[in-house]
Amino acid sequence: MKDSDTIAMADGTPLPLGDTKGRIRVSDVGDVDEQAANITAWYQEYDQLGAGKFFGSITEVWLGQMQFFLETTSHALRQTCVVWPGAFWFGLPRCDSADGLVNASPLDRNAIAVRPGGADFELLTPEDYQILGVVIDETLLERHAHVAERPDLLDLLRKGESFPLLARQKAWFWQRVSHTLLEAASLGQQRLPDTVCDTLVEELMTGLFELFDDHIAPVKLRHSNLSYRRLVSGARDYVLSQPDQLFSVTDLCEQLHVSRRTLQNAFHSVLGICPVSYLKALRLNAVRRTLRNHESGFSTVQDVAALWGFWHMSQFAADYFAMFSEHPSETLKAGGGDGMCFRYPSGERSRAGHGPRPLNT
Repeated sequence: MKDSDTIAMADGTPLPLGDTKGRIRVSDVGDVDEQAANITAWYQEYDQLGAGKFFGSITEVWLGQMQFFLETTSHALRQTCVVWPGAFWFGLPRCDSADGLVNASPLDRNAIAVRPGGADFELLTPEDYQILGVVIDETLLERHAHVAERPDLLDLLRKGESFPLLARQKAWFWQRVSHTLLEAASLGQQRLPDTVCDTLVEELMTGLFELFDDHIAPVKLRHSNLSYRRLVSGARDYVLSQPDQLFSVTDLCEQLHVSRRTLQNAFHSVLGICPVSYLKALRLNAVRRTLRNHESGFSTVQDVAALWGFWHMSQFAADYFAMFSEHPSETLKAGGGDGMCFRYPSGERSRAGHGPRPLNT
């Protein structure tokens, strides 16, 4: 990323990279879609997997070629994420967090997730989750790798999705960075001075390189974990690749060439829920995004519910309220407006909120 490049802010406003240096942003939201759109210059889509009212927060600081943030989410989520191009994301769960997944790799309390920018990846996170994110421009990373005599580091980072860390080093880094974020947020300022930014970049890069010592290697995946994870990913990709169709568990079993029992075991192992509950959660989240989208062309809850295969309206309303702690009519009335158009740095719009095409009759 060059100084002349622009990124997209959380509200979609283009901002030159030079103008980001020192920016501080704190945001608390009560909506899962707003949380997905809440990290500057990322493209994200979240599906809420647990029932109840959602709460999320972001504390974010930009240091020019580095972005770091602390994200808190109340419910179990399936997340599709894309980091801004030409960068690497490092994700560190809170030290007492339950285990999550980054693509096929386990992400436990003493691990760090790593993904390059410009390509989508999937995060599965449990309820009551906090994750520390550090995004670094590749040129800055290469510069520090050269000084640290680790020219192979970027190649190593591209080979893995999560890396085990020494618990003590991980805890120290987490405490240092989270304290820095909270301290910055408490200043009541919108920007940090350039001198402070430069000092923080040096401190954070030094701490990060200390985590990646000479012996670190990607997490080795057990075959059963990998095969189950691929099954779950395959099921989701198949469902979302044909948004004009509504699928049953039998359809998924036939498409993936597995038995119902194998599919059940995979979903329980990876997500802790059965395929039926997962498919319903995907559809309920899709209904909610469509209701919030003023450009969807739908004006009634019943039409949107029917579009996503819900025909028993009283049961649908009960399921919707149980999942989101609000009535679908309230979601439709509140809407989302242009603020819910998720933006990727290139301007690409998310598929969220567009829903499937009507079924042919």
